[in-house]
Amino acid sequence: MDWQTPAALGLVALTAAIMLWRRLRPRKFTFHRDTGCGCSAPGQRPPNVVVAGKRGERPAVTVKSV
Repeated sequence: MDWQTPAALGLVALTAAIMLWRRLRPRKFTFHRDTGCGCSAPGQRPPNVVVAGKRGERPAVTVKSV
């Protein structure tokens, strides 16, 4: 066995270990995902947001409650 075979197998093992670590590592805390803040109540539908505007004009943002 020459030096290239162990080097190639080492690179493959290192790549597999990195991919496995990224899959299994603890996730970072995110306020939105971990607390549910910003989500609507289960029975409510979110409002519709309409963004309109033409080139060169200020965009108009309209929130319509359904």
